[in-house]
Amino acid sequence: MLRPKFIVFFPLIAFVVAVLTSCAGSPSPIDENWTAEMFFKNAQEEMDESRYKTALYYYEVFMVRYPNNYQRVIAAEYERAFIHYKTGDLKTAEAEYREILRKYEESPYAMLYPTRFEKLCTIGLQNIEKQKAIHRRLMWRRKEKEWAEAHGESLTDEEAAE
Repeated sequence: MLRPKFIVFFPLIAFVVAVLTSCAGSPSPIDENWTAEMFFKNAQEEMDESRYKTALYYYEVFMVRYPNNYQRVIAAEYERAFIHYKTGDLKTAEAEYREILRKYEESPYAMLYPTRFEKLCTIGLQNIEKQKAIHRRLMWRRKEKEWAEAHGESLTDEEAAE
């Protein structure tokens, strides 16, 4: 007798689970009447909650909907690069920062771009270079340690500590 009840409730349970899990990772629908400000407000809220994929989505849709809003497009491009930096995708972030800086140098619309994004991209590239330098030093130190261990050596002066 339990079996028929399970069969009746199974589709309902499966439906509820499917709805709950499908909504968890997808962004809220974007109303066709969203203004530029609404895109940035919602994207910033997503970033504040560490939902970077959704924030990226909002910036991407914004750039498609408002391609002639040059000041906001450069801001969205910077935010996109910053999200890649923040999530550890340094290669993409570096390429995007460089592309934005190229636009400041070559674009006929460069005079419309807020100067802060040019400065922020330069800082972003400097931070990436610092992280690369730290990574190179750590890799070199690891190689030194591996060599020392392979040759029965130590990187520390253990005798002096005694």
